[in-house]
Amino acid sequence: MVSKMIQPIGILLVPIGEIDEELLEWLRIELGKAFGKRVGTGSRMPHPDYAYHKGRNQYLSTAILMEINKKKEYKEYGKVLGIVDLDLYVPQLNFVFGEASQRIAVISLIRLRQEFYGLAPDPMLFQRRVLTEAIHELGHTYGLGHCPNSHCVMYFSNSLSDTDRKGPEFCFTCRNQIF
Repeated sequence: MVSKMIQPIGILLVPIGEIDEELLEWLRIELGKAFGKRVGTGSRMPHPDYAYHKGRNQYLSTAILMEINKKKEYKEYGKVLGIVDLDLYVPQLNFVFGEASQRIAVISLIRLRQEFYGLAPDPMLFQRRVLTEAIHELGHTYGLGHCPNSHCVMYFSNSLSDTDRKGPEFCFTCRNQIF
């Protein structure tokens, strides 16, 4: 009798604060398809009060990355993606959709919703944006930089229209670098 080897979890999703469970499960499945890896969901981290900047009314994404990196239970996973529903920033930019280091990334959901801009909700568009930004930040953890192809998921999103235009697919060049 031959036993099947279970593929180890290659990407771990970590909800930070309150994150919709259905969205997490959907994202887990979609990222598994996109990267061809087993994706798991880790234990929820608390709201990141430590990252809050009162003057900006935003949360420093770099501080969240550092906090995820401190968690010993996440060390065994190849890549870790934190998910927050808060407005993120880095000092040199007004906001960011996400940020990544070599192994850990974080994305924000808040600016990916139509409601943030005073528009009617569009759940399908929101999901596409979430997947696009998750794949983009994880792409950085796999060593990819920003791509000059405006239709590649690794293109830098300076605005939501950039995110919508590029979508969740790697261009041929970027795909070949990680697969």
